[in-house]
Order: sequence, then structure tokens, then C-alpha cells
Amino acid sequence: MIRQERQLRRSKLRAGNGWQALAGATFLMLAVLGSTACTSLGSLEPPSITLAGVELSEVTMFETTVQVNLRVLNPNPEPITLKGASFKLRLEGYKIGQGVSSEIVTIERLDSALLNVTFHVNNAVALLQLREILQQEAVDYGIRAILYTEGSWGTKKLKVDREGRFEFENPMELNPKVDSLTGVDEPGSVPPGLP
Repeated sequence: MIRQERQLRRSKLRAGNGWQALAGATFLMLAVLGSTACTSLGSLEPPSITLAGVELSEVTMFETTVQVNLRVLNPNPEPITLKGASFKLRLEGYKIGQGVSSEIVTIERLDSALLNVTFHVNNAVALLQLREILQQEAVDYGIRAILYTEGSWGTKKLKVDREGRFEFENPMELNPKVDSLTGVDEPGSVPPGLP
């Protein structure tokens, strides 16, 4: 009887060791696959974004629409497809606003593409600052972006921060319609009721 109990315990131990060995091998295999997947995702270099142009497109009493051209550069040896993006723009240290793009764009390997993004400025003081900024010959800018990308690595959200300096070919001369809506007659003057 004691002999049968020992054999029963040994068979249980062997069965347990088999399951433990199988579980250990499975864990090891998953760990290797996981590290390979992380390596392929980690090798993606985020795109670079630079300011390529700024233009006032519509001005109303409460909101100004600014069209901003952004150049997105793909430094990777494989194409990246942008499925959408959101951007925050600063000019001369002033927050201009936030813009989004739902445009789907494929940027070929080691190439770039232009995105036209609409920003809405809804603050009268920001509008006056923007007006003065856009009449300069050059501006310092900052762009904070979240890009939703797709490629051989799957879908990935990339954060990009960029600062630079943009030189206008021709500083903007704002048309009379813009001046009459803001109530500003001369550059640097303030509409009635604003400090």
C-alpha cells in the first residue's frame, strides 16, 4: 500500500512537472515574440514637421480662420500612412490655436508631403497679435502634433514637438475687409474697448 502511494505521488509530480515545463516554454515563446514586436515598433522614427506657410482665410467678428501648410517628413525606409492628426500652433510664443486633419495621406519612404490644416482663432486679442505677427518678415514657431499612423507595424499614435523659424517671402498685407472687421486702422493700434 505504501508502495502504491509513492508511485501515485511520483506520477502526480511528473504530470505537474510536464505542465510546468509546458507553461514555462509557452511563457518563454511569448516573451521572445513580444520583444521582437517591441523592437519592430521601436525602430520607427517619428516624422518631422515644419511650418511651410500661413494665411488668413476668413475673418468674422468672433473667429478668424487661419490656413497653415505643414510639411511632414518621413525619415523611415518604409512608407507611413497618416490616418489623421491634431496640431497645436504657437507663433512668436503666442498660442494661435488647435487644428485637426482627417485627411488620409501616404508619405513614401524618405519623402515628405504637405498638409493644409485649418486653425480657428476665436479671441480678439489673439487676432491682433496674429495680425502683427503675420506682418513680420520672419516668425519663431512651435508645433505640437499627435499623428495617427499606419504601416507594417500596425496602427500607432506618435507625438511630435517641433520649434523653428519661418521666413515669409512677402509679409502679409491685410486687406481692408480684415481691417474693418477688427476695427483696426493702423498696424499696432487697438480696436475700441480693448486695452
